[in-house]
Amino acid sequence: MFLTEYFNYLVNGFAVVFLRLDWIQDPRNKSEDDTVEDRLYYMKRKYVDIKTHMKHKPEVIIVGGGLVGAVLAISLAQKKIPVTVIDKEPLDQQIKPENDGRTTAVSYGSQQIFNELGIWQDIEPCAQPIWEIRVFENASPWTVDYDYKDVGSNPMGYIVENKVIRKAIQSHIDNPYLDWVSPATIESTKKLKEKVVINLQDKRVIEAKLLVGAEGRFSPTRNQSSIATKTWDYPQIALVAHIQHEKPHQGTAWEIFFKEGPLAVLPMFDCPETGHPRSGLVWVKSKKHDWTKKTDEQLADELQELFPFYGKVKICSRRWMYPLSALTVDSMIDDRLVLIGDAAHVVHPIAGQGVNLGWRDAAVLADCIQEAISLGLDIGSHTILSAYQNKRKLDHRSILLMTDGINRLFSNSSTALHILRNAGFAAVNNIKPLKRFFMKKAMGL
Repeated sequence: MFLTEYFNYLVNGFAVVFLRLDWIQDPRNKSEDDTVEDRLYYMKRKYVDIKTHMKHKPEVIIVGGGLVGAVLAISLAQKKIPVTVIDKEPLDQQIKPENDGRTTAVSYGSQQIFNELGIWQDIEPCAQPIWEIRVFENASPWTVDYDYKDVGSNPMGYIVENKVIRKAIQSHIDNPYLDWVSPATIESTKKLKEKVVINLQDKRVIEAKLLVGAEGRFSPTRNQSSIATKTWDYPQIALVAHIQHEKPHQGTAWEIFFKEGPLAVLPMFDCPETGHPRSGLVWVKSKKHDWTKKTDEQLADELQELFPFYGKVKICSRRWMYPLSALTVDSMIDDRLVLIGDAAHVVHPIAGQGVNLGWRDAAVLADCIQEAISLGLDIGSHTILSAYQNKRKLDHRSILLMTDGINRLFSNSSTALHILRNAGFAAVNNIKPLKRFFMKKAMGL
């Protein structure tokens, strides 16, 4: 205990002493959004990135320490199940605002997962509650209005910047049952009868009973297995940015359907620099559209024509562009291997369900592993992994079908489908049990 505290004391002192010099010399560290606290945090992560203090042999190896893999690791460690995370990226790079400008719609169900892990207290100060959701099709008189009071007293979800979530998650990885190895490159993976053996490029060897692939849609761990994938590209590309606007958003999230794709305007905390109301923008258009042709001012003018509800708007961040696609697998499991998050499923962002689906994967898998260990069973056995897959299969398929179906339905200009869509809006808005069903699905309940 004394040595740990002394080591942390030295690390803090070292980071403070060299903070200014290192920050000036390394241009990658410079960001106008970073506070002194942020810079100290980056420095500590820079010099203490490879953690090897775990005294227990790992039961689980997680490849990929992103938003989903890290949550699974923390959950297992808090259950006193030894786990090692291997990630190719340094920890400090994950929370650089320029690397990921997206916001995430954290569902109420995901908020409960974070709350159980003690992470939510670090996210909540920067989490904008969603009190209302308004959905409509351009030039249609019908809308669907979801109000939180229809299902209880809690918000339907929260809009949070990804960098905030990542930083909150990283603040909880210091655990004697968790070994975080990064940056690291895997040289080879061998799945034996009773264990998995991973050889790193730096010659370290890590063994465990179960391997978890959590590296995202291009997962090398999945690609090296016998698991088959089915992928398809949508003829769409999404622009992600932040906007300032004159009128307050009142915690309302908007989803407006156009022929080329949906436009989502998501409530955020007010801009810390100007105090102006602020929202996240996810604007989907045809894949042929060049988002770089227009200036920020021209984009703001176009947006204001389509979305006049907040008065004058202004782009207040850099822009990020993401081609849209979907992915599904024929199985989430293989010999001593299980997939979670985008390694197992990628869905259209139309309903903001992708990462929430991954967090539910992590929560269910952690419980399955804990139960197996308590019964003295092999956590890498086909029986245990099949039980996990069966628990997650329906959720995966329903979200994939829902998001894909909605996108295809609203991308079609057929008159008959336009009438059908209007009838659907009217039905959902007026049939209370149906409306509550969709609300609870969106809330992850």
